Amino acid sequence: MILVVDDDAGIVKLLRWALEAEGFVVATAGDGVDAYALVRGADCQCLVLDIKMPRINGAELLLLMQADGITVPTIVMAGFGDFQAGEMKEFKNVVKFLHKPFAMDAMVAVIKQHART
Repeated sequence: MILVVDDDAGIVKLLRWALEAEGFVVATAGDGVDAYALVRGADCQCLVLDIKMPRINGAELLLLMQADGITVPTIVMAGFGDFQAGEMKEFKNVVKFLHKPFAMDAMVAVIKQHART
């Protein structure tokens, strides 16, 4: 399962559509609280994570995952100014950092490359 986490429903819908078209099972969450429950309880192959979200933001979710030993390959997506790629180096799970807006074909290719099978 690929977990897509973003509070922008439009981005979530587009990513779900693109990933399901590639044969992936997709789960979604609109914030870090819901994502944390899903990433802890499911067989997550890859996490696609926005940084700026309500309740628990993406960086806080990454810290929780790291503290719990959850090692899901994570692709971070963020708007310019929300976070920088260099700031993601402290998180071992982060395999790629993409700025929004991103090219959908590039995102799908990165997910295919890093998703655990």
